[in-house]
Amino acid sequence: MPFINTMRPDIAPASLAPLARVLAAINSEQFLPQLRACLEDYFPGIDLVLCRLHVHRRPDILLHNLSDRQWRKTLHPYCAGMYLLDPFYQHWLNRATQGVFTLDEIAPGGFRHSEYFSTYYTELGLHDELMCFFAGDQMGSLAFSFGFYRRPDSLDKQTLSTQMRYLFPLLQALLEQHQWQWQSQQEESAHQGLATFAAGQLSEREQEVTRLILQGYSSNAIAEHLSISPGTVKNHRKHIYSKLGINSQSMLFQLFLQHQGVNTL
Repeated sequence: MPFINTMRPDIAPASLAPLARVLAAINSEQFLPQLRACLEDYFPGIDLVLCRLHVHRRPDILLHNLSDRQWRKTLHPYCAGMYLLDPFYQHWLNRATQGVFTLDEIAPGGFRHSEYFSTYYTELGLHDELMCFFAGDQMGSLAFSFGFYRRPDSLDKQTLSTQMRYLFPLLQALLEQHQWQWQSQQEESAHQGLATFAAGQLSEREQEVTRLILQGYSSNAIAEHLSISPGTVKNHRKHIYSKLGINSQSMLFQLFLQHQGVNTL
């Protein structure tokens, strides 16, 4: 029976050599460096972060190729508390579904007009982020973030998504075969930030609305999520701002970052 090549030439890697080097490095200290080199070879200019997500504490950063400035502006505040507002983290926390997801597929309505998007995407220049979630256990799950801080000339977000979905089973198999050495850690208070923010100042419903505002939900999306009218959301927002002594979503966002001890400067 003749061999039939089922690999799609438009999305398949030009060479399997980088993947072979990763495979050869499994369970060695060179596994993560080879994995980084493989992905950078397949996606020139890509910015990547591999982390382990946890239900009750901060993420662990296992691998990244960001500059020192990007680390200070991105990963440090993210791990300090901004991850609680991240739509990818919220998606994993509430659904824990493995696969490849783009920001637009999982972000709440109005997210691109939120302070989180302005601070974490627009201001830093992050383009076309997508996230790969891999099967985990009770301790947590691995997640791979891919994006560009310099918009690529020859790779659009649809192509990136298609190619990552093509490679996903291989990446999953490699990560599952590698023997990770996890260290047990105690629950950290940072994870309680959304539950404790403005506690004692706002009512339970106002805290609920506040959490959704911080996570990037528009007023209409909040109304739909809570099964209330947009007018009621508007009144809640007015009372929240009054009680906290602020007058904008930007100030609310900064108050939350202060609550978490996050410095974005």
